[in-house]
Formats: sequence, C-alpha cells, structure tokens
Amino acid sequence: MRISDLGLPEEFLNLFDGSDYTLYPHQRDAVSRIGDRKSLILSVPTASGKTLVAYVAIFREYLRHGRCIYIVPLRALASEKFEELKGLRQFGMRVGISVGDYEESPDILKRFDVLVCTSEKADSLFHHDPAMMFDISLIVADELHLVGDPGRGPRLEMFLTAARYMNPDIMILGLSATISNSGELSQWLQCDLINSDFRPVELRKGLISDSTMTFEDSSKIKLRRKQELQDAVSHFISQGGQVLVFVNSRKRAEDTAVKLSLSLGLSSENEIAEPEEKTDRFARMLATLLPRKVAFHHAGLSSSDRKTVEDRFKSGDLKVIVATPTLAAGVNLPARAVIIRDITRFSDGGVGYISNTEVNQMLGRAGRPKFDTVGYGVIYSANPSSVERIREYFNGEPEPVVSNLGNGRMIRFNSLALISTGLGSTRENIVKFFQKSLMAVQNGMKNLEPVLDSSLKYLVENSLAKTTGDRYSISQIGKLVSDLYIDPQTAVLFRDYLGNGNYDDDSAITVICMSQDLQPINMRSSEQELVEEFLMSKDLPFFDLEDYESRIKTAMVLLDWINEVGIDDICEKYGIGPGDIQSRISTAEWMAFALGRMSQMLLPQKSTYFQMLSLRLREGIKSDILELTTIPNIGRVRARRLYNAGIRSVEQLASANVETLKRIAGFSDRLSEDTISHASHMREIR
Repeated sequence: MRISDLGLPEEFLNLFDGSDYTLYPHQRDAVSRIGDRKSLILSVPTASGKTLVAYVAIFREYLRHGRCIYIVPLRALASEKFEELKGLRQFGMRVGISVGDYEESPDILKRFDVLVCTSEKADSLFHHDPAMMFDISLIVADELHLVGDPGRGPRLEMFLTAARYMNPDIMILGLSATISNSGELSQWLQCDLINSDFRPVELRKGLISDSTMTFEDSSKIKLRRKQELQDAVSHFISQGGQVLVFVNSRKRAEDTAVKLSLSLGLSSENEIAEPEEKTDRFARMLATLLPRKVAFHHAGLSSSDRKTVEDRFKSGDLKVIVATPTLAAGVNLPARAVIIRDITRFSDGGVGYISNTEVNQMLGRAGRPKFDTVGYGVIYSANPSSVERIREYFNGEPEPVVSNLGNGRMIRFNSLALISTGLGSTRENIVKFFQKSLMAVQNGMKNLEPVLDSSLKYLVENSLAKTTGDRYSISQIGKLVSDLYIDPQTAVLFRDYLGNGNYDDDSAITVICMSQDLQPINMRSSEQELVEEFLMSKDLPFFDLEDYESRIKTAMVLLDWINEVGIDDICEKYGIGPGDIQSRISTAEWMAFALGRMSQMLLPQKSTYFQMLSLRLREGIKSDILELTTIPNIGRVRARRLYNAGIRSVEQLASANVETLKRIAGFSDRLSEDTISHASHMREIR
C-alpha cells in the first residue's frame, strides 16, 4: 500500500515532498484502525513515519467536520509542528497555535480545525470549562512517553484522563518512541496498541574504547589516543554525514565544539551577520564557530541562537552539533551519526549513569530517512569499567513510564480544578475521576486517600474551596486561581503578600521568585556573599525554603533585567545564559499577571502596578519607557535611546521627523519611517 492508495487528495503528497512511498507495516496497520475511529498508541522508533499517521487521522477528522488538538511537550516543538501543519491549509483547514495565556477561554477551539498546543495549555483549557472536550473529536499526543516526566507529565496525564472521563467518544492518537510498558498506557487510555521495532534506516551501534571504534558486526576503526572523539567525528563527516555529539554539561558542550572546530578544518562560505545590538558570549562564540560548520546547543542559548543552530543543521550547512541531552527530547534533528560522549552526569549531589530511555532518545536521532541507508549510534567509554554498562544500554529496554500525578502538589492543584469545574463536588467524585488516571492503573487508589484528604483540607482552610456538608464548592478566589492555572500554594503566597502593605519592585519580584510555579536558577557557592549583600540591603520577608538562596539569586537576575542591565552583563555576573533568563522571564511575566488579576479582587488600587510589572518583565525595562515599547520593533535598547533623545511618548514619536530619528544609533531610514508610521497609526486609533 502506498500513500496514494489511502483515498486522499493528490495534493496530500505535497506534505511529504511529493513522495508516494510504500507504507511501512505499522503505518498500514495504524491507518486501518484510524479508519475505524479506534483510539491508538503507536510506539515505534524515532523517524519511523508517525507523522504520516497523524496527518491521515487529522485529515479524516476534518472531513467528518471534527476538531483536533495536537499536543507537544515544549513550546519550541509547538512552533515547529505548527509550521509543518500549516501545509494542511491547502485543503481549507484552519490551523492555529496556542502556547501561552493560561487564562484564555476554550472558545479558541472553535476558531480552528487543528490547534497545536503544549500539554500545559491544553490542561489549562480544561480548567476553564470541561465541556470543551465535546468540541474535540481527536487528540494527537506527540511524545506520549513524556507523560512520565516529573515536570510536565502530570499535566498531560490530567488532560488525557479528563478527555476519557468527559467524552469517551474522543479519539486519542498517542505517538511515541518505544515504551517498555506500553500495555499499561493502552489500558489507561482504553485504546489499541501498535508496538514495532521497525526503523526505516538501520541503526548500527558502536563502542569507542581503547582507541578503537568497534561496531556490532565486529568491524573496527582505529583512532588516535586522546583524539578518539575528533577522529570518530571526522570519520563520519568524511563519508558525507552530519554528527550529533552529546555531552553532560554546557561547559563541555562549548569546549568540545571549540576543539572540534579547530581540529576538523571545516569552513563555510556563508558569513555570519553581526548582531545589531550587543550580544552575549554564547552568541559571540557561535559567530566564530558557525563558519567552521560546528556549533554547540544547550538551554543557556537564547531562543534565536538555538533556532539558528537548528536551522543551519537542517539545511546541511552545519556538520556537527555538540549538545546536552535536552536536544534529544526537543526538536527533530536527525544526523548520520550520533556519538554519546558522556554516560554519567551530576544529579542529587552525586554522579550517576543516565537512563536507558535517555540513551535510546539520543541514539534514535541516528539515520536520516530519505538520505541515509544506515545510521550510526556510538557511545564513548571513558574507562574500562563503563564498557559493560554501555553494552547494557545497547541490549536493554527503556525504563517504564511511571505516573507522577500522585505527589501532593499535583493532587492539590488538580483537586482545585475539579472543584472549580464542578466535576469534584464531592470527595467521592474526585476519587472517581482519579480512578481513570494512569496513576490509578499503576498504583491503585490506596496511597491517594491520605494525600487527597490533606489537599482538600488545605484548599478549604485557605478559603480556595468551601464545604457544605459533604459537598465541595469553589470560592471566588479559588475560581480565579484555577483559571489562572497557578499552584494553590502560589496563590496563598500572593494573597498574603497583597495583604502586607509593602509593594515595590524588590518585594514583588522576590515573592514571584518564591512561588512554586517558578523554577529557581541554581546558586553557586561563590555567589553566597553576593546574595547575602543583597538581602542585607533590602527589607524582605524571610522564607523558610530549601532553595531560598537560589530563589533570591533568581530575583536578583530579574530585578537587573527590569532595571535595563544589559543581558550580556547579567549573564556574566551570574554565570548563566540568555536561555536561562528567557525561561524565567516567561514564567515571572505570567506570575506578575496573576498578581495583577488577584489584586483586582483583593487590592484594586495596586492592580495597574502589577499589570505594568508584567509588561516590564516581558520587555526588560523601567516603567518610564513602557509606552515606547508598545511600538513594533522598538525593544528595550531602542526605546531607551529614544527616551534619552527626548522622545518619550507615542505622541512625540508620531510628531517626529525621519531625520531626527536617523541621528539616533540603530535607526536606519526604513526603521525610522516605519516607527513614525506605527506611532501615527497608534495615535489615530486612541
């Protein structure tokens, strides 16, 4: 069976480079079951054609006038998937994306036939109105195995559990790399299961040890002592391939990329454009590395730099990326060869081996469909004792996917949502809901009882929920907290803060950084004195938290950001990257917005301040240039330059002339004209 045999429009082939290829056995099986509208988990290795199955399911639901939600684990993946799915617009399908604004109404579903979102976004829509499940006919859950991730996994589990609970007619298509306990997941979702080890590109596994790269077929390649990695990378590049090298730390990723760039002798005719504004050290390093066809990739990079690296690798301009394991679970970047340089990492105060699941995720990137007939997955042995462990990786299965829904924080968070939506009007109803979860399939309900009782007691004692006899109802503040999609403990923290009478940037940012919803930036021992000096200079409340000092450091970073300290200076001062700042800004911006919404109810006179603080966090500015940053293409640097030149409002900017703006650094003829035009338009519509 070929794609053209599926009875789809001829233009459907455009989604797959016009190729009318023969379907793999698991694809034939999957599209057959989808044709019968059966829910399904498709568990096959990376790059084995899961996308085709998803597209067929989405298109057939569209023909039935159904709607689809396509769930991915990360915002970056959502953007990538949205760009891919836009190809469906040729059939008249409305394709949208939504990854932020957790207070958004589920009405957004009615505007699209396919909506791409993260698991957090999908779950937040359910928090607003469970009836949204009747507006959906298909849920595609990409990277389904991440339901076991401690961070985002419970959000996906909650949403899929709610879908099954509310509307058993919803079709669920779970896509995943190999899952060792996929039977448990199919039992949970009450769906069919297709397991396959099929790979369209053969994976040839190898081991680097004793200055030799040895493959499973016993073929060997001699490498120079202490130059093993460089020689292995050079070998695969000389065959016309690209290489992903995985290491265990950011520093090692950077250092290894530099060494490889110097030893491989690669060059590119493409020149790197110099950024207009002052950049961070990572951007400067990449500007040096990219012409040599080598780059590094880790969470410290800014989103724009990460995208540059990814796009250049996809285009073939880059030959080598040295990355931390986050890349393996992120965007789709296959390569001819994958080399895992480190199989250990620091964790929980010690050094341990990485999991089979992570190794499989990384090795799964080896082999590019349509380009390679063989992919190479090689693991480096740092010492003789690790050789046996590497063989276990090659022969072992991934660890089972285990639910993380049952911890106290998630039970409290989700119990509030169930009470808010009316699904949890009694304890019995809440238990009935959780009985449909993966947690219950794996562990039963016995261990849930004390955690649930403690959570319900917390919600009532803190006035987020109310009781009348044995019935639960939501309070006004509790409904707002659930709609805002923030942790109940965060809400209690914010409510207490709003009642203390001390509101300024220092206290507001510190309280935001103390919230359960914001992951702090780790504090280095060398920064102890810096944090203590900050605390002594500020009148801040004390919080009894284990990671208190790391949260204070995070507050210091964000305070520098909204006081317009240069991003390069912040990175240098705190030993972090732009990506670290961006991720905290995103969360802190939402927390400030939540503070503003809560203050509308509890302290109306301060709501404007918190709303402005949210905007300032987004832009990284003091309040005096906030108005200027509402103009397209005017960020923190250009807005400050305008302000310093005496142009301090949209009104003044609309009345300015092009020659005046051209004298300000960074304003070209075109930008000056566009800026004045935008300002004039904004003045007219006010």
